[in-house]
Amino acid sequence: MYVFSILVANTGNTLSHGKLRKETNCLNCDAQVDGRYCKQCGQENIEPKQTFWGLITHFFNDVTHFDSKFWGTLKPLLLKPGYLTEEYVKGRRMKYIDPVRMYLFVSFAFFLLYLTLSGSNSKFKFSTDPEAVRIIDSINNANKNSEDFLLSGKEVNGKAVMWITFGKDYSNGLRYYDSVQKSLPDSLKSDGISRYFEKRIVGVAHTYSMNPYDFVGNVIDKYSHSFSKVFFISLPIFSLILTILYIRRRKQFFYVSHAIFSLHCYIVAWFFFLLKEVIDVVLSKIGDIGIYGAFTSLIYLGLSIYVYFAMKHFYKQGLSKTLIKWLMLMLSISGVIIIIMTILILNSFFSMANGH
Repeated sequence: MYVFSILVANTGNTLSHGKLRKETNCLNCDAQVDGRYCKQCGQENIEPKQTFWGLITHFFNDVTHFDSKFWGTLKPLLLKPGYLTEEYVKGRRMKYIDPVRMYLFVSFAFFLLYLTLSGSNSKFKFSTDPEAVRIIDSINNANKNSEDFLLSGKEVNGKAVMWITFGKDYSNGLRYYDSVQKSLPDSLKSDGISRYFEKRIVGVAHTYSMNPYDFVGNVIDKYSHSFSKVFFISLPIFSLILTILYIRRRKQFFYVSHAIFSLHCYIVAWFFFLLKEVIDVVLSKIGDIGIYGAFTSLIYLGLSIYVYFAMKHFYKQGLSKTLIKWLMLMLSISGVIIIIMTILILNSFFSMANGH
């Protein structure tokens, strides 16, 4: 936390022990300064030369200032759904971190933790599991003459073993695929987008043949590195859905109000997903997929319930109206997220054609 605090702390109101300049012109914008801070740009009117001790003092002032505002923002955000958004919209902002700054800090910090936890706890690495290797080899041998392209799965030793069956048209390489296509009548040849994707699958099949046991795990790892894009892309859509749901109150709630509400909800979502990753690490020692699924469902349910109470508090509508709009919001954003995740997973899958 302390590493990031310099990047995101709002230092304009931080206590300072720097020596005031005698001159009253701002060194940053050249405006006249009346007091310690420039009213034009906010820069402190102190001597530009600082001692080493002054730099250290300034650093710790920034850290403690950000820490106090961070915890002062986090507590109502987690414990009082919708309250922080209401406070911010009403203009009571000084003791809280700006929602955009808070979101950037939390998403960056938690995404690093997410990658660390998920990377050390991959549930799809099987190259050292003899039983998983035996199953994958037997399935691939049984289907070596198949023309289908299938993704299959089975539980082995408490883990989900996943493998891909590439039809012979794909697994025999690009030359074989092209020769098959040339031998077909024009009415049966693939063209356009179909031909493009089939050639990509041929490239993926080549990468798969080099390491079939960990291929699915590698695709999922690649997807994990782009997981934050799901948040980034869906956030403005989340705000847009809220704008539509509360269109009759557009004079009271502008798009910016919905955007602030969305930012706060997404910050909380990062906490829920971090909790999910921590539980993943714990449950990986147990190796029970059923327990993992139950805890995952509870986390998603908890996040959904949080959004409901946040909507009820911020938008000030009754139980039934809030419930209906909450259901519409959850269904809509779930569909959007599924589409985004599908696109990102397909992109991760097809990028394996290059072996990256």
